[in-house]
Amino acid sequence: MTAIKPKVAHVVCTYPPYRGGMGNVAFEYTERLRERGYNVHVFTTKHNAEVEDPEYIHRVPSIVHIGNAGVMPSLFQRLIGFDLVHLHYPFFGGAEPTIVRKTISKDQGLVMTYHMDATANGMRGALFGAHRRVILPWLVNRADRILASSQDYIDGSTISEIPSAMNRVEIHPFGIDLNRFRVGRDDLFKQRLGIQTDVPTMLFVGGLDSAHHFKGVSVLFEALELIDSLPWEMMIVGDGNLRASYESMIRRSSCRDKVHFLGSVADRDLPKIYRCADFHIFPSTRRAEAFGLVALEAAASGIPTIASNLPGVRTVVLDGNTGLLVPPENVLELANAMRLLLTQSELRQKLGQSARLNAEAYFDWDPLITKLEETYRSVLEQKSSREYV
Repeated sequence: MTAIKPKVAHVVCTYPPYRGGMGNVAFEYTERLRERGYNVHVFTTKHNAEVEDPEYIHRVPSIVHIGNAGVMPSLFQRLIGFDLVHLHYPFFGGAEPTIVRKTISKDQGLVMTYHMDATANGMRGALFGAHRRVILPWLVNRADRILASSQDYIDGSTISEIPSAMNRVEIHPFGIDLNRFRVGRDDLFKQRLGIQTDVPTMLFVGGLDSAHHFKGVSVLFEALELIDSLPWEMMIVGDGNLRASYESMIRRSSCRDKVHFLGSVADRDLPKIYRCADFHIFPSTRRAEAFGLVALEAAASGIPTIASNLPGVRTVVLDGNTGLLVPPENVLELANAMRLLLTQSELRQKLGQSARLNAEAYFDWDPLITKLEETYRSVLEQKSSREYV
């Protein structure tokens, strides 16, 4: 007789069709667990746009909405009846009612994926700092397990400063669909995009909105001007409220005819975009970039990545093996790395082959979801009776 799988709720601040790493991870977990028979529901913020969702996706109105955060007190009631809740953090306004529910229902399992340290400037930065000092320890001390995408990132994170938290940390890397993203060239699609096929092509994929200000787009554009004398093309995939200002920057630059803004491409076309590129650029500037799903997409597609040497990112992009690492915000070093790959096709191919092999060895979704199932079972069998502080 087949055992009944637990009823699981994923709580996350963003979810597709919004493009963002946290939402994409929650989507993969949800769909892959449901394929294995789990009754999984998603609770996320409701934005103005109407989205056609399956019945297990719940977009919850918030009484206050700032950026991707939303104060959602109704989560306290909505999470009744779930065997286990999987919280994706940071989620200001959603994490708090989730933890209150756990405080009252101690037998309800709670798993927290700690995606990143929240960073910002100005007033938002001050609010994040206050939350980190006052609220985060209270949240963390109620989680049965804390999942992190890499030991490298969590060791230097805010979590590491909270007594007793690290003994509940498990490392759960995020995965990649190795069938969807595959090695190959797609010159016909490249021609349709109006991009030259006889010169090396670079690729950037990321949100062009305020929530993703740390993606390092302006650093990339400065570096491109330093290599303008070389033949190349650049594809920019992404959209958002900062796109117009980025396009204005390029129009004023010497390389305006080489940079192509492709917008938010359809999901079916994204793998083709990677197969149009010779290598990928990932110039993020802050710890808010904690892993790098786009670098995994590039790796699975058989192309190397030039990335900022940030905690977590450097567990996906291995310097000199699957790509090249440069200091964050260092325009000159980024330009030098791009120049190296633009002029050495054999090195590009070697790094790209290693990137695909590394993705196959460590980031295939199937074993990673099996490991997540094991964590869920462990939490539910534990029926945690820890004393909360």
